[in-house]
Amino acid sequence: MDQYHRTVLAAEEKFFNECNIGNVPVLLLFTKCDALLVQAIASLTEEEELPHAKMVAKGEQYAESMLKNNPAWELLQSMKYPPKGYVQLKDLQKSEEGCQLLLERTVMALNEEALQKLLVTTQQTNIMLCIEYALRR
Repeated sequence: MDQYHRTVLAAEEKFFNECNIGNVPVLLLFTKCDALLVQAIASLTEEEELPHAKMVAKGEQYAESMLKNNPAWELLQSMKYPPKGYVQLKDLQKSEEGCQLLLERTVMALNEEALQKLLVTTQQTNIMLCIEYALRR
């Protein structure tokens, strides 16, 4: 996401205008959002001086608004089959940092309650299997 101003590629336009995937939700995954945060903080630093923690918090909000107000996002939303939402993946060097958010957004994007329950149940089963496996080791 270091090029948040990147244009929408022809393949993306074709997918979101021509590919009717029915009830299957499509989420955009924005990677490299850490770089976008750096850009946001750099822009804010030019405007005002704040303690580091406050600057990071304000930078995260500003980076979010940069993403939401991005012309490419607006273009994708105007297409025939727009994405249901997006997930910003950051801190991916940390184990499973983006997984929980991705699961939450996926559950929210599912249209049918039965599919939501299926996904949640599957994740609970996976957790139980992981715990059982860890205890056996």
